[in-house]
Amino acid sequence: MAPPVRIAALGGLGEVGMNCTAYECEGRIAVVDCGILFPNENLGVDVIAPDLSWLKERKAQVGAVFVTHGHEDHIGALPFLLRDVPVPVYAPRFALELLRGRCAEMGIAADLREVRPGDVRDLGEGSPLAVEFVSVTHSIPDACALAISTPQGTLVHTGDFKIDETPVSRRGFDLARLEALGREGVRLLLSDSTNAERPGSSLSEAAVAPGLAALFERATRRVFVACFASNIDRIQQVGQAARAEGRRVALLGRSMEQNVRLARELGYLSFAGWQGCTPEEARELPPRELCVVTTGTQGEPRSALARLARGEHPELTVEPGDLVILSSRHIPGNELAIGQVVNDLCRRGAEVVYEGGPRVHVSGHAAEDEQRRLIRTLRPERFVPIHGEYRQLSRHAAHAAAEGVAHRHLLLDGDVLELSDDGARVLPEKLPVGRVYTDREALAGEDIGALVVKDRRLLAEAGLCTVVLVVDKASGEVVRGPDLFAKGVAGFEGTEAELRGEALRAVEELSPQARADVAEVQEALRVAVRRYFRKSGGRRPTVLPVVLEL
Repeated sequence: MAPPVRIAALGGLGEVGMNCTAYECEGRIAVVDCGILFPNENLGVDVIAPDLSWLKERKAQVGAVFVTHGHEDHIGALPFLLRDVPVPVYAPRFALELLRGRCAEMGIAADLREVRPGDVRDLGEGSPLAVEFVSVTHSIPDACALAISTPQGTLVHTGDFKIDETPVSRRGFDLARLEALGREGVRLLLSDSTNAERPGSSLSEAAVAPGLAALFERATRRVFVACFASNIDRIQQVGQAARAEGRRVALLGRSMEQNVRLARELGYLSFAGWQGCTPEEARELPPRELCVVTTGTQGEPRSALARLARGEHPELTVEPGDLVILSSRHIPGNELAIGQVVNDLCRRGAEVVYEGGPRVHVSGHAAEDEQRRLIRTLRPERFVPIHGEYRQLSRHAAHAAAEGVAHRHLLLDGDVLELSDDGARVLPEKLPVGRVYTDREALAGEDIGALVVKDRRLLAEAGLCTVVLVVDKASGEVVRGPDLFAKGVAGFEGTEAELRGEALRAVEELSPQARADVAEVQEALRVAVRRYFRKSGGRRPTVLPVVLEL
């Protein structure tokens, strides 16, 4: 009998982002991707990483990490893993260079190894798993699917993909290799579900060019274009539209500057020799001769675009008559932030083109028809939808059913699917998975902690009330107070006298022995104040009691 293969979902199944999957066979583990999730709440948290404790506890078994592409939701948490699990990382060229810079910033000496489509890598001597990289198209250079050879047959892990018949970049979707894998036999397909709810097919990246060209042609002043810094093909098309109208190109935003520099060094992006200019040079150019490419498509408050919209950017300003193009889609949860940026830009007199207007964006993910085409191409025995919220996973599983795949497994984070000679089953015990809240600087350090984030959320929702009481250390008698101070507590003003009375009565009802214990007095104050707020209006602010002894 062939040894079983277990597929562990550590992230990305039940949410869009934080993608991480582990393949285990004969005590050896291969990790595919290790990404982050961007929070949609402002709680002082920059990123959310998957809980990697299961991998760290088995670091002697982890043989390598295999990266499908360089987006943050697939590589952003790798430094967090490599700090404790220093294994080789096999990645396509652009993803590798992005990782190299990130690890260097965090002081992590990572073993990064470049791979190209067609390359096969394994976990070292005696490895039961081997991974072949297969070129696919996506909204970042060098995206790859993985064909994983195992004792239980070939597994195909798509990563993020679309089937682009006319790609802007040199490498396209290697349908021929995937067709060959389908003929050879695919035991299990794990496929990107991000756009499973969208009918039809996604448009080619090249479809953006006419819309950009038309907007640039009619623009009479400066043109600002916001797009994802990793979408090098989009930036290339913006550069070409600017060149046709004689415009130079300035870059705003740290990630935009870094990614464009890297893409130009690697030969993935080229501007005309005269086009590039610094923000200082841009200030002196006639408005009709300038294009600015910036970050901030999702309304991030500290992004270059948001600062331009507020008039707070130190380099450039948006002025009446300027054209601002948001070459992106609204990620669910960011609509309010994006709307605020659009409002601010309009207040400054700019014309803003965004989702719903001329075609200035296409998705990098496969829609229903492409997903079904891939299923028909690979003809898998079994199917697992990955990368998506539950509704997207469920819809993708329905597409597989429509294509005749009889065995479908709908997994969520923490689930483990075991393939064996007898078939496949989801193991009854779930893995310990969760979320690690952190910021970019802390990815190589300690996480902020879920309890801290919970406290921040409570403070944001209901505010903070501080109760200060001074007591005599010897007798326990109240010397002063209680004094109350509130931040962000609705209905606090005008209730201070009643609150003070409730708090004082709670202390007076304590026995002399309890009153001599500071912790007992603090708890009495906390309970009394919380009870008052709850009864008077259902409010639940955080109560911070402070007892000082004299």
